Amino acid sequence: MNHAQDIQTRDGVAVVIYTKNDCRWCDMTKMVLDREHVNYTAVNVEEDATAYAYVTETLNRREMPVVIASAIEGDEVWSGFQPAMIREHITHRADAA
Repeated sequence: MNHAQDIQTRDGVAVVIYTKNDCRWCDMTKMVLDREHVNYTAVNVEEDATAYAYVTETLNRREMPVVIASAIEGDEVWSGFQPAMIREHITHRADAA
């Protein structure tokens, strides 16, 4: 299992958001998910060295937030504030609960 899968299993969520301090795009992403009542776990990479290594080394991402949305057909991963991706892969999925 990778870092995100460990969190998803532990917290019972399909969405993990990797954030950092003072990140406007991170806050906006969480605001959209909160408004849509989506359960997710946010992990601050500036406070969690394992999360930082996973995001920067395994996922090769530097721009925050990094969002991982899991579905039966696999994970969708993106960086930055992406309202269209949130709609497509989280809030407006046909199979979303």
